[in-house]
Amino acid sequence: MLICRRNALVPLQIAAMALLIVCAAAAQPDDGLLFHASFDAGLDAQSAAGCPVGHGEATRTSGSDGKTGEALVAQGGFPGARPFLAPWYLTAGNINREAGTVELWIKPLPGLLTEPELRRIIFHSWIERTRKANPRVFRIDTNHGLLRIFEQEVGEDYSSHIQIPLDAWQEGQWHHIAYTWGDGERVAYVDGVEKGRASPGRGLPTLGAFFRIGAGNWAMGPAHCLIDEVRIWNRALTPDEMGWPQ
Repeated sequence: MLICRRNALVPLQIAAMALLIVCAAAAQPDDGLLFHASFDAGLDAQSAAGCPVGHGEATRTSGSDGKTGEALVAQGGFPGARPFLAPWYLTAGNINREAGTVELWIKPLPGLLTEPELRRIIFHSWIERTRKANPRVFRIDTNHGLLRIFEQEVGEDYSSHIQIPLDAWQEGQWHHIAYTWGDGERVAYVDGVEKGRASPGRGLPTLGAFFRIGAGNWAMGPAHCLIDEVRIWNRALTPDEMGWPQ
């Protein structure tokens, strides 16, 4: 019998399709919470559609060094060392393209703020460019001193891009990030305060079979921060419904 396994020795796309077949979808909570990863007991999500196993190779803090309990350490290794492979989860059932919210806590580590010219990926879902398909991306990252929330679907001539300065951030401080979509609007919040708004007039771009937390595909752009309490909802939350303050 097929089962959900860590470190599957098959391409991620094939593994994701297998998980779609063998993992039954979980019932959706009444409050609209689709996905929750606290990283307190491992990479597995506490709430998720389908198989909640977090696939990847990543470390966590020990004791109570996270925002709540433990946290994911999203940091690249030394040259020549094994790269940080961010945990990935199924998109199906965990992200509603028409309306939703992604919220999480991050704490900058050395490299996130001191090397601002490098892209650091916090949340990433995409479909790779091929001869028949243009890239489709939903990404939260930092670059050139900005927190960026980026959507793109080139084949549909569509993009949405919100940028938020990080000049007031310091290493060792926790910050809450939230991004909502619904009714054609996007709103970005940092620490409970609205920091950006866009009106692309449609839902999220077509998403890949899985999403990563803490880096992009193939260990690209590790976030260089601690990440904790990642939640994805099926509706656009208001600030008083989010995990800020906590």
